[in-house]
Formats: sequence, C-alpha cells, structure tokens
Amino acid sequence: MSGETGPLKVFLWTSPRTVSTSFLKCMNYVPDTVAWHEPYMEIAKFSQLTEDPMVCKPCIELLEKHGGASEVAKIKSGYDASDKDFDWLKEQLEGDFPGKKMVFVKEMAASLVRESRYDKIPKGFRHTFLIRNPHKLMKSQLKVLVKSQKGGSDNMFKKNRDHPNRVRPLQYLNELWKYVKAEGLESRPVIIDIDDLLENPKEMLEAYCKEVGIPFTEDLLTWPAGDDVMTKIWMVPKQTILTFRSIGLHDATFASTGFQTKSSTANGDSSSAEAELTKQVSTIVPPMWKSTVSQMLDREMPYYEELHAERLTLEK
Repeated sequence: MSGETGPLKVFLWTSPRTVSTSFLKCMNYVPDTVAWHEPYMEIAKFSQLTEDPMVCKPCIELLEKHGGASEVAKIKSGYDASDKDFDWLKEQLEGDFPGKKMVFVKEMAASLVRESRYDKIPKGFRHTFLIRNPHKLMKSQLKVLVKSQKGGSDNMFKKNRDHPNRVRPLQYLNELWKYVKAEGLESRPVIIDIDDLLENPKEMLEAYCKEVGIPFTEDLLTWPAGDDVMTKIWMVPKQTILTFRSIGLHDATFASTGFQTKSSTANGDSSSAEAELTKQVSTIVPPMWKSTVSQMLDREMPYYEELHAERLTLEK
C-alpha cells in the first residue's frame, strides 16, 4: 500500500448525512492508518483565524455552553483548533507520517468549495467521493433537527429556516469532482453511492479498496461499538471531542458494529422508532421549511444524477 514516497493518502469527499462517519470508522481499522475527521470543517468551526460565518457562530456558542477554553484545555487527546488555519492543515497533511501506511481524510466538500479554497487542497492525495440521493440526505437532516431541537420545534426551525437554501451538498461535491479532474489531481475519481454500499457492504467495500489501493480484509466489515475512535484515536480538535455528544449527530455511528444493511433494518425495534421519527418530521416541520426543502431538492438532483452515473458499481 505505501511505498518509497510514503503512505497512501486518500480523501473521502462527501456531504452531511451520508453514513460517512461510519465509513471513516471502517477505514480506521486498516492497519497503520491515521484517520482525520473533517479537519477543514472543524477548523472552520472553531478556529479564531479561519472563521466560516455559516458554521462558526453556532459552534462557538455550543463550545461556550460546555465550558469553553478552560474545558478544552483539560482534554488530553486531539489538537486545539482555535489557533489553526488551513495553511497549517495543508502542511500537516503533506507531511511524512513515519511508520504509517495510510492517511485517510473524511471531509465535507462544502468546507472548500463554498469559500473557493481549492488552493488549500494538499498534494499527494487520491480523491474519492461518497454520495447519497438528496431526498435521503434531507430526510436524514430533518430527523436530526427534530431529534436535537432545544426549546421547541418552532424555535429550532426558525433558527435553521434558510438552511436548505444556503447548503448545496451535491453541487459542492460535483464542483469539486470536476475540479480534481480538470486540474489533474485525479484522472478518474472513485465515486461510491452509500445505497450501493449498504446493499452489498462486502462487495462494494472490496471494490472501493481495490480501486484506491487499500488492502481489503473482511475484518473491515465489523468494528467495536463505542466512541473511542473519536475521543482517543482520530485526528480531531479538542473542541469537537468536548461538544460532539451534545447534538447526537453520530450516536448511531458510534453504537454501530458494522454497516447497517437495508435488510438488517427492515424489521425489529428500530423500524418502529424510525416510523415514529418519520411521523414527527411530517407533522413538526413548518410548511415554509417544506417548501424550501422542495426547491433545494429540485436544484440538487441534477448534480447528484451526474455523479451517480459515474459511480463505482460491481459491474465496472
């Protein structure tokens, strides 16, 4: 996997709600791997040097709610993102990583595309993409809003009222995909649709690994439950470690022990919980938000369809 030039380096570019954190958890168990969890997005959230107005303010507020800098200082693992910027991160990722065979970075395309930060992409990486149908993306996002609301649904959705209009996940992925090809960073980027992976976890993961040059074993299909990977192993900011449990974005990921296939979720207690949550989404989401979501989906579908047509399948 690694050679004279150092470890294999791979980006998995994606968008929220694509099961991408589970994918990172899986890749963490490739031997001698350094796994980074959304380093560009995390610095955009918590750095005093590189502020992204879309994500920084609410994240700083959440951080202060949990004790702020004094609590961050008590955390032993991770790095302090408050004084880091994208130039620091680029330099880190272009480093040698002695003793490691792979560097795997899971990142949101929006963290670079939205602010035109393509020059911050480090050299020497393979570029792969994880996509999901935007209808399923938004359904999952709405469930997160319902589950994590603090102080009533009306307040929660007012705060996020324009969210679908501001966020363009598939457009960002599509633009980055075209950029890495046009600039010669990746002649044929590997695209994987999470639905294909959940339909055939072993076969699709093996195909992905083969295309990228990652050694595949069936050990990658299962992993221990728990959040130790984020709190003790992954390269993440101390600020993330302090706050990630409060919203519950990754509860299912850290409780998981493998990719939850469609067949495994068809029956059982989880299906009743899923049905109840879906009912809450349909009854609680304000009509104005539903209209905005509909517009967003119409806008995003062509970007998804173009990527989907080029995705890795078991036939190619």
